[in-house]
Amino acid sequence: MSKLTRISELVSFEFTHALTSMKSSVFIIPYFLFWYLIFTNISADALEWVQGAQGLFLASWLLRDQELALQLLVDRSPILSIYMLLSAAIMPLFVVFTANNQLSSDTSSGAFRFVLTRVSRTELFVSRFFSAYLLVASCILLTTCWALVVAYLNEEQSLSTLLVFAAETCVLLLFYGMPFVAFMSLISALTRSAIGCLFLAIMAYSLMVILAFWLKADFSYAAYLVPGSIRPYLYDVSISNILTAIIALFAYTAVYFIGGWQLFCRRDI
Repeated sequence: MSKLTRISELVSFEFTHALTSMKSSVFIIPYFLFWYLIFTNISADALEWVQGAQGLFLASWLLRDQELALQLLVDRSPILSIYMLLSAAIMPLFVVFTANNQLSSDTSSGAFRFVLTRVSRTELFVSRFFSAYLLVASCILLTTCWALVVAYLNEEQSLSTLLVFAAETCVLLLFYGMPFVAFMSLISALTRSAIGCLFLAIMAYSLMVILAFWLKADFSYAAYLVPGSIRPYLYDVSISNILTAIIALFAYTAVYFIGGWQLFCRRDI
């Protein structure tokens, strides 16, 4: 059996297990409940406020760019724009909870000793990463389709226009979630328990964010310590920004993934 075949079988098994396990449901159900509360409270009055002076002022202040706020909330679909802004904002927290236990629990229980008699550590690490990413990607795809339906029912823009913007948003969010999954692979390779993995991930990412803000005044590139620095490129959707964002997100993913893989291959399990 080839390596790709073994990895695909492992990914399929792990993904199916994640969908049916209570552990994943504990974090996925609140995610969909959050979007249910957002989408069900969208009304004509809410959209009118968002596109009015107060809504645009608030968006301009949050984005620090008045022109971008007008582009997102007036020129494009406001519902899909709000979905993109909120999705990017909660992505680190969502992925930390959803993909936190890729390796930790099985490392502490010794289950890997039996699995490694049939597959290599690399195959195991790669399959766990992709199965976690598929779970995150599935949630993003479903909520993007949900946002598209809500936008079509509440806005006057054509379906083709909404489809194009929804596709762009979905692609960018899928790429944006990738480095966070790889970050959790790295943290999971370091820890021996799910709780420890979750705690260390929150602490490590928070520390990097604090360092980025602290060093930003002296070193402008310090902001790029975290993948969250790519968010402005996601909001200002254009071909050049999409390419820049994708390249940068692949770079973050590669750094975290290789680091986690090196640790996992050298660790006593």
